[in-house]
Amino acid sequence: MTNNLKFHIQFPKFSQDYEASFSSGLHLIIGESGVGKSRFFRKLCGMDTAAGNFDLKIHEKPTHTIPLFQNPENQIVSSTLDGEIAFSAECIFSDPNKITSLVDGIKDELNFIDDGTRHPVTLSGGEKELLNLATALSVKPDLIVIDDGLSFLNSKAKKTQVQRLGKYIKETGSIILWFTSDISDLKFGDTAWELTLNSFTEIDQNISIPKYQHTNHPAGKLNLIADHLTYFYDHKRIIFNDLSIESLETRCFGIIGANGSGKTTIAGIISGILPDYSGEFQLNINGRSPTIGYLNQFPEKMLGTFTLGEFLLDLQHFGKLNPLMVNQTLNMMNEYQINWRLIENQPAIDVQWTALRLSMIILLGSSNYDLIILDEPTFGLGWRQKQTLAGFINKILNKKHCIIISHDEQFIHSICDKVLELESKSIMQNPDLVREQR
Repeated sequence: MTNNLKFHIQFPKFSQDYEASFSSGLHLIIGESGVGKSRFFRKLCGMDTAAGNFDLKIHEKPTHTIPLFQNPENQIVSSTLDGEIAFSAECIFSDPNKITSLVDGIKDELNFIDDGTRHPVTLSGGEKELLNLATALSVKPDLIVIDDGLSFLNSKAKKTQVQRLGKYIKETGSIILWFTSDISDLKFGDTAWELTLNSFTEIDQNISIPKYQHTNHPAGKLNLIADHLTYFYDHKRIIFNDLSIESLETRCFGIIGANGSGKTTIAGIISGILPDYSGEFQLNINGRSPTIGYLNQFPEKMLGTFTLGEFLLDLQHFGKLNPLMVNQTLNMMNEYQINWRLIENQPAIDVQWTALRLSMIILLGSSNYDLIILDEPTFGLGWRQKQTLAGFINKILNKKHCIIISHDEQFIHSICDKVLELESKSIMQNPDLVREQR
């Protein structure tokens, strides 16, 4: 049986109509944040019938479709890793031997699952994405629709998963549609398409990847020293062991590494959220303990049902944001096409991911913290939005220090004057960032 996906997309406001047809293969759909990729994704998966800037009519579609969500936690339903791995198979198969075989195969493949009784919340963002992809492939869908569902993976891990998807497509003849904001992903597709606010067209995959402009930073006074630092999750799983590093007089410190290597854990230690480590750890700015503003890689967890408006009021109440700076701060939202009035009173869990992340970065960056820690700040952002974010971070680096944790190595190396690579435990100094002496 041949799998086909055919649909018609119309942009009524611009009187534009497009038809598209996809057969077996990996097809990339790129677009900046805010153009409607997630809505397109939901419509293809039958989860959205509301009106918007475009209408979608599906003419032909494979029966067995699996979605992979942008937020990997939205995919997870079980309280244990064993239960999560088995869930998809139990929905399709009744033979317990087949289910057991699939579960064992996935656990062998995912080397970070050392204890099936662990809660999936203990996984990193990238590990959750790998888990979701593995469980999706295990039930052999004819169509997989991915909404930025590989965006926590570093370049090496992403390449490995693309090779795996290619093998799966050859074996099954399935169709995979991958919505992404990352222009460097285009090289992976059999075809590549671009979604804008008024069009949907096939594009050249061999476009050149633009580069960030390097910006001078003031000389840094951030000192970070770890001596035989070791951290075990739940006293069992080793996140990192015997880490010794020394970074002195840094303005912007970057942390990169493979998924699950401990990037977020070390951010938790630096911020004071994870105090139960062994070894020695020191952090100071010019000899003094800094005040720290921290953005989690899942920012909705920080606020939960609280709103961004309440977060803004808290910053003022606790003396972290000067009331005279509020209007200037909210005006910055316009550079990111964020309508503050539309989102300020929404529970954070209901705010679109990139809008929530960018709003919190702007609010923290405008506050009077000495050190801003950003965990995966570029997640889900398109190229132009990353450039704007880089410009904003460079602006706050004139007065503050930053630590940035990310899988996006190009972004990290464009901003950070020193970068820690966790696997090698080595710190690289960036010769392209010439710092002013002040």
